[in-house]
Amino acid sequence: MRNLVVLVLLAALPASAAQAPARQIAPSIASTEVPSLKVSQPYRVKQQGGGLGIFVDEAVVFHRIGEGPEPVWVMERRRRDQNVGVVTFRHDWIDGRTCPALEKAIAEIGRLPPIAMAGLDTEPRGWVSDVPEVTLIGPPAGGRMGDLVLRRDLMGPVSRWWRASSKALETCWRAKQPYIAGAYDLRSKLSTAQDEVEIMRPY
Repeated sequence: MRNLVVLVLLAALPASAAQAPARQIAPSIASTEVPSLKVSQPYRVKQQGGGLGIFVDEAVVFHRIGEGPEPVWVMERRRRDQNVGVVTFRHDWIDGRTCPALEKAIAEIGRLPPIAMAGLDTEPRGWVSDVPEVTLIGPPAGGRMGDLVLRRDLMGPVSRWWRASSKALETCWRAKQPYIAGAYDLRSKLSTAQDEVEIMRPY
């Protein structure tokens, strides 16, 4: 008889009572969800070469997080230096939110002087040695989706831009990857040598 009374009482409870705990949990779960932000790598830099016992092999990727006029910029670097036989290796990051020099360096890309292809006059003028060459890969101004420009020089405007930018950014490098809420696709592109080969391909 007692069991029957318990069953009757349970059956009499409104359905909403059984569902109440679920409604209390659901809002807390929803409140922790952060919208996904688009992550892209519009710019890449490669610095390689040297002389007189000093050599550098450096790859840099510019990660852009978010769309619109105010994205977050993150820079990732894989660098190997050789100084008279002593080799050092670094894999580090810059968070543009705490390093204003990063956005300034990107803005300076748009101020690089334009350059035309040589056409019939293909003979180089002069010779430069014992300095690394710098390659910049990125989208052209006013270009369409998929358009890409590759500029490489020795002691030219690209090299001067990167040398000045590197000095300005030197104190911003950190070993840990920055955390940005919603940037679920922000992953290292330079963890291994093979990663570097893949991301540095201009296609």
